[in-house]
Parts: sequence; structure tokens; C-alpha cells
Amino acid sequence: MESQINLQDHSCCHGGCPDYGKRGLGNIVIKERYGKNDRALLKCRTCGHCFSETRGTIFFGLNTPEKEVLDVLAQLVEKGSIRGVARATKHDKNTICRWLKKAAEHCRAVNKYFLHNLHLTQVQIDEIWSFCKKTKKRDLHRS
Repeated sequence: MESQINLQDHSCCHGGCPDYGKRGLGNIVIKERYGKNDRALLKCRTCGHCFSETRGTIFFGLNTPEKEVLDVLAQLVEKGSIRGVARATKHDKNTICRWLKKAAEHCRAVNKYFLHNLHLTQVQIDEIWSFCKKTKKRDLHRS
């Protein structure tokens, strides 16, 4: 079963490439498929650099299907117990801890990227917190 990859979503990750970070140029191709999850090794036709389709995601280096990892992480949010989720999913708790750590590191990097240098005023920060508190209260009443 071959997974669909939108090559337009990928860009060369080699810093010396003239097309580094530029998406949608048509320079990224599938070099080969590998692993039991049918992952793709991508190649930049500009510089010849190869990289995994999962590079830069929490799935990089994992042999478990993405849906399975996401289901386990969703159960952690719902149940809150690593040992309980490990028993329910038949995964080792150390594996779940490793996935959780990878997800946390990825979230930290995404937040740092998007929330860097916002230069918010105190009033803007207060408005954000006010919105978050109202949303949390509304969601608690729905449960």
C-alpha cells in the first residue's frame, strides 16, 4: 500500500542548496521506498541531497505507523496515565515515553518558531489569557 506524498509540501533541507527551504519548485522526487511503513526517501534534483519524508516531524526515525503513534498520544491526553495507556495499547511504557518526549520537543520547536519575536504589549498578553480562560471555562461546562 503506497502512501500518497505531496512533493510540493517538501523542500530541500541541505543548507548549501540554492533551493534550500523553497517549496513547490518540482525539484523534489521520490528516490525509493523503504521500511514496513512504506516511507519514502526523497531526493533534491538540484543538489542531489537525499532525506526522509518524515524529517522534521515527530515520526522521523520511528518504525510505528503514524496513525498508531497519534492514537497513543491522543489517549495520553484523554487518560493522563502512561502506564494505563501502555496496558491498553500493548506498547511498552518506555516506548510511549519516548514518543511523548519527541512530541514535546517538536511542539517546543514549533512554538519557538511561531511565537518568537512577537513583541506583544501587556494589554495584548492580558487579552490572550482572558480568551484562554473563557474558552477553558466554556469547554469545562460542555463536559
